[in-house]
Amino acid sequence: MVVLVYVYSINGDKSADDLAKKPTPKKKKKPNTSPPLGLKNLGNTCYLNSVLQCLSYTPPLANYCLNNHHSSHCPQSGTGNCPFCLLEKRIIRSLTLDFSIDAPSKILSCINIFSPHFRYGRQEDAHEFLRFVIDACHNACLKINKNTSIVRGIFGGKLRSQVKCCDCGAESNKTDDIMDISLDLFQVTSVKDAMQRYFQQEVLNGTNKYHCDNCEKLVVAKKQLAILKAPNVLVIQLKDPCPQYNLYGTIVHSGYSPDSGHYYAYIKDAMGRWYCCNDSFVSISNLQEVVSEKEWNLRDCNDHDASSSVTNGVKPPSCNGHDASSSVTNGVKPPHCNGHDRHPLLPMA
Repeated sequence: MVVLVYVYSINGDKSADDLAKKPTPKKKKKPNTSPPLGLKNLGNTCYLNSVLQCLSYTPPLANYCLNNHHSSHCPQSGTGNCPFCLLEKRIIRSLTLDFSIDAPSKILSCINIFSPHFRYGRQEDAHEFLRFVIDACHNACLKINKNTSIVRGIFGGKLRSQVKCCDCGAESNKTDDIMDISLDLFQVTSVKDAMQRYFQQEVLNGTNKYHCDNCEKLVVAKKQLAILKAPNVLVIQLKDPCPQYNLYGTIVHSGYSPDSGHYYAYIKDAMGRWYCCNDSFVSISNLQEVVSEKEWNLRDCNDHDASSSVTNGVKPPSCNGHDASSSVTNGVKPPHCNGHDRHPLLPMA
């Protein structure tokens, strides 16, 4: 599963919150009372449909696309060769068409633009596709301005790895750019517990001793990871379910192995209503159903869930999620949190 967590600033760029709250997008969104647009399964494309549904309901990215921010500056706009332009058009269609069903034909026909090894009609992994989409769109931004990427501004952060010698106290610090974090939820009961374990101090001893350049020998040392810069939307791959989190979107894999099965998504709209988006079938849902999934992918926004009787499709039995086997989570920092680069889940450097 993958968790996306809002903070309040993008270093040097417009903030994700500014983009999410922009009042006058160039493309007029369909009424908030409308359910999400269903996406046709064009042959093993459930993984693609589920990712597109969640990206379409990621507020800063959605509003950035609705304002044509990328395509208006992209030299490849209109050529069909830019992954971000393709995603922008897809998100605009999903949020502006007042239909019940659409087909993601254009993105599917250009799937190799996002990843050369993806093939039309073949089953693929949803999380892997999400990462390829993020990376491809980030690289497309750098072709316009090598110093600025709205994708990195939304999803990117910095992780510091520090090793401290227990003999002389010398420290070695390494900083890495990150787009996601992988957490193991084995024997934990919450995302917070898994995060604390991920950032727990590790003692390097025995056969795993650290070579200290200052001591010029192998020594016992302490290693610890910390978030140096928190992403505006933190993507966390979760290996097992953990229903104690505020959500705004989920991707569920239903099947007995990672190599086969079916993907579908749950998303929450601007009015707080939950929907199950199973390709072209979109039906009303609720928070209880989302967290009852055996394994799920999440997007986090607020604490409350609303109900409605609106539906534009019939939810198939597979949406019950009792045989689900993998997941992705996206979280959003609630408005009451203080600090620009901090989140309750993240140990900050």
